[in-house]
Amino acid sequence: MEYKYVGILDEKIANNCGIPEHKNKPILVYDNRIEHVLDHHLVDFGNKENVMCAYNKIPILIKKPDYYFYNKKTNGLEYYKKFNNNLCVAVRISPGKVLKVKSWYPPNKNKIANRKKKELEESVKI
Repeated sequence: MEYKYVGILDEKIANNCGIPEHKNKPILVYDNRIEHVLDHHLVDFGNKENVMCAYNKIPILIKKPDYYFYNKKTNGLEYYKKFNNNLCVAVRISPGKVLKVKSWYPPNKNKIANRKKKELEESVKI
């Protein structure tokens, strides 16, 4: 199976998310993920060209996200960035030497607001 290197888990992000043991791990996207996105998010993107355009922007998003959120339930790190539209890249946090992109999609308008609200609620519990 082919893959593309799209970045590393930045040390600051890993520490902020409480997953410092994963800092500096390479993040890869495997070619089967393109089919996944086409099967599950094509309508969200509008067409295959937009899916591939977003795919090519993943390294930019990983390097300089506008926002990120660690989802403890799914053990996934969600990176968000506004290009022409918002884009989310979901990365599975798992043991091993590399991290893998699970999916990418344009989140609905409320998703980032809901993530920030959840983050605030969780920080109050601590």
